[in-house]
Amino acid sequence: MKFTVENMKCGGCSSTVQTKLAALVGVEQVTVDLVSKTAEVQGFVDPELVIDTLTEAGYPAELAEE
Repeated sequence: MKFTVENMKCGGCSSTVQTKLAALVGVEQVTVDLVSKTAEVQGFVDPELVIDTLTEAGYPAELAEE
């Protein structure tokens, strides 16, 4: 699943997003792209959980259209 992530402005931001997503149960792999402001999550996780987790961390997210 691919998500658009707002408010990522630096390497620290993308690192925080990576860490928050990797900690979720069911996530197998996370790829964060600061330039395109996206995060791709592989594994078995509820998309709403990903969105809620990132939004609570200050990075509003939504499911990207493929």
